[in-house]
Amino acid sequence: MAPGSRWLRLPAGDRDFTVRIPRAGPQAAPRRYRVWLQGHDQGWRSFYQHGVRRYRGLVPGSYRLRTAVAGADGTWAELPAVSLLVQVPWWQNQVTLAAAGLGLLLGLSWWGWLRRARSRRREAWRLAQARQQLAEQHSEAKSRFLATLGHEIRTPMTGVLGMAELLQSSALNPQQRQQVDAIERAGRHLLRLVNDALDLARIEAGKLVLEDAAFEVRPLLDEVAGLLQPLARAKSLGFALHCEADVAVALRGDATRVRQILFNLGHNAIKFCESGDVSVHVGAELPSGLRLAVRDTGPGLSAGQQARLFRRFEPGAGGAPASGGSGLGLAICSELAAAMGGSISVRSEVGGGADFRVSLPLPEAALPAAARAPAAAPAQPLRLLLVEDDPGVADVVLGLLEREGHAVVHAPHGLAALAELEMGAFDAALLDLDLPGIDGMALARLVRERGLRLPMLAITARADAEAEPGARAAGMGGFLRKPVSGERLAEAIAELVR
Repeated sequence: MAPGSRWLRLPAGDRDFTVRIPRAGPQAAPRRYRVWLQGHDQGWRSFYQHGVRRYRGLVPGSYRLRTAVAGADGTWAELPAVSLLVQVPWWQNQVTLAAAGLGLLLGLSWWGWLRRARSRRREAWRLAQARQQLAEQHSEAKSRFLATLGHEIRTPMTGVLGMAELLQSSALNPQQRQQVDAIERAGRHLLRLVNDALDLARIEAGKLVLEDAAFEVRPLLDEVAGLLQPLARAKSLGFALHCEADVAVALRGDATRVRQILFNLGHNAIKFCESGDVSVHVGAELPSGLRLAVRDTGPGLSAGQQARLFRRFEPGAGGAPASGGSGLGLAICSELAAAMGGSISVRSEVGGGADFRVSLPLPEAALPAAARAPAAAPAQPLRLLLVEDDPGVADVVLGLLEREGHAVVHAPHGLAALAELEMGAFDAALLDLDLPGIDGMALARLVRERGLRLPMLAITARADAEAEPGARAAGMGGFLRKPVSGERLAEAIAELVR
């Protein structure tokens, strides 16, 4: 470049330039020159190279170029200054740097957000795992507590209900019979509450196991009707059971749970119906199964009551605590129907009664001929060994068995039972599973190891699903849960020794 222009711009890729100061004429003697590139040089720089000065590798930025020439008398004459701009590369300009900085900031923010989100997800997962573990522990603890409570209640209930049954079969005056009947009804109600609580605990813990076995439909319906009719008669209500002709003779499923659903709905209808009648209608579900309809002429249900009806712990059809319900019966019916692949619904209006409908899609089954025949009662009295550690339960079972004419020897624990087996022969043995020292299952295995072909019946207050399979695996041929009745004992013994 030559001085004279007031402004010079160098592109970003060109950072070298040369300053050339022309001489006054071709014959002019060499002069002294000086240059000061402000922003690069520290001050004036003098030279004699015919007015040429080269600059290389200038950093991008603004400069001011000043030049001067010395005359013959040594006086310096400064030429007009030139402003020089070395442009910044595009990747170094302010906009690019600002965009890069913003991008970096956004990137860091995004990375930080990802880390925080990942940390939150990890913490949420850990919290969910902890909550799940706590819920499982809580559910398991509640199940254990209810199972223990059920066991502890069933044992004294055997004494209450058993003694009530023995008293009912004795000579009583009307007032005494009424009092004993009240004791028996209260005991049955308490037992039903315990069973409902245990069922709910199994459902919540996912441990409800449905039996898969063939059962006859009409005997089951007749049994439930036989339980409901006295309840309806006591309230002066009409009761009717109608079974359509197209209902299958036998179905496959859990007969106990089907019976429980039908009884709960019928009992509920009778409880809330003060006048009129209660009816049960049973039809065939397509392609196979049962349709149950339980209708009553009671006070009916409002829309709000129907919305809460199948919730747990909503006592009474009208939500009234005075009804005496636990709020579990209908909720358990709904859970059981769903577990069988079915459903339950209600149609009702205030003052128009209620109509409960249940759909149970159970497969049709063919019953073996042996299953159709009832168990025959023993032809003659039996010699029985009763192994029971609870004195109250032992007295009840002894009384019920002796009432049937059986001779019973009582052993309070496993060692005493083994001693009795060494001393004499027995037709059958009734073993409590929870014995001190040697429990009932261990005792049954010892009996089998000794080669004795003794029929054994388990009697237990346990409510867990593993009790019956465990007892049968130990060698027992029958299984009864407490509280036991004389009828159930007779049927179990007849089945055991036939």
